[in-house]
Amino acid sequence: MTTAKTSSGKKLLVFLSHASQDKPAVRLLCKLLRRDGFDPWLDEERLLPGMDWNLEIQKAMRASDAILVCFSSLSVQKEGYVQREYKKALDFREEKPDGTIFVIPVRLDGCEVPFEFREIQYVDYPAGYDRIVAALMARQAQKGGKPASPVKARKMGSKPEALIDTQPIPKPKRESKSQGGTTFNIQGGIHAGRDVVNGPQTNYITIHNTTTNYNSPAELVTALQQLQAQVAALKTAPGLDESDIKMVEAVEGRVQEAAGEAQKPAPDGGRITSTLEKARKTMDLLTGSVGSAVTLGATIGNIILAASKLFGG
Repeated sequence: MTTAKTSSGKKLLVFLSHASQDKPAVRLLCKLLRRDGFDPWLDEERLLPGMDWNLEIQKAMRASDAILVCFSSLSVQKEGYVQREYKKALDFREEKPDGTIFVIPVRLDGCEVPFEFREIQYVDYPAGYDRIVAALMARQAQKGGKPASPVKARKMGSKPEALIDTQPIPKPKRESKSQGGTTFNIQGGIHAGRDVVNGPQTNYITIHNTTTNYNSPAELVTALQQLQAQVAALKTAPGLDESDIKMVEAVEGRVQEAAGEAQKPAPDGGRITSTLEKARKTMDLLTGSVGSAVTLGATIGNIILAASKLFGG
C-alpha cells in the first residue's frame, strides 16, 4: 500500500460526492481509497449528530484536495440536494489554477455524464479504479507530495497465480462473529485493473483483491455488480478466441442474473447460488487461457457462501 501524502505530510483528502441510493457502491470505494493511503471524506462517517450537515459538507468540499463526483443512472435524474452538490463541486473547481486535477467524474454504471461535466475526463468504477488512483497520485504531485511508484504487473510464471498482484490468497472463513452479529468474510477482487502481461499463451488481467465483510443484501448486490464489471473486463484480454469470449459473456450474464435476483424484495437464495455455481464452473474452464479467472472463480465461490448465509438456498 502506498501512503498518499501532500508536502504538508497529510494524507490526500478526497471528498466523495454521491446520491444516497449509490451509498453501497461509494461505501466500498471509500474502503478501497483508505486502503490505498488516501483520506476519503464520506458523510456517514464524518457527520455527527447536531452538526449543520449542509455547512459541514461545503466546508469539507472546499478543504478537500480532490472531489470524486459519482454519477449513476438514478442520481443524474434525481432532483434535490445532490444536484446542488454537483454544481458546488464545479464552483470550487473554478477557484483552482488551470490544469489542476480537482473534480473527477466517476461513472458507477453506463449513465450519461451531465453536460456541465463533459469537458472533464470521466472514469468508470469499479473497472477503472486504477485510473482513479493514478489521477489522485497526479493531484498529490501537484500539491508537492512525493509521487508513488506505479504498480507493475509481475512477470508470468509457470502458473496463472503468479500474475495475482497480492499476497497469497488465504482460504476464506465461512463466518466470523462481531458485536453487531454475524459477518461474512469474503475474499475476492474488488476491481480488475487493465494492466496486461505478455506471455507464451495469452495476456492476463491483473486482479487486485481485498477482504470485505458483506453484512446486508445491498452490499452483496454491489459486490455482484462489481464482479460483473471484472468479468466484462476479461473480454479485453488479447489472445482470447471466440469460444473464450462466449464463455466470459455467459459468466457475465449469470452474475448479472444473480444480482437482479438479489435485488428483489424476497430473493430466491437457491436460484442465486445455483446461477453463481454455473458461473463458477464456466469460469473454471477459462483458467487455461486467462490467469485471473483463477481468482475470479474463487471470488464467485466465496460470494456463493455469503449469498447462502444471507438468503438461504
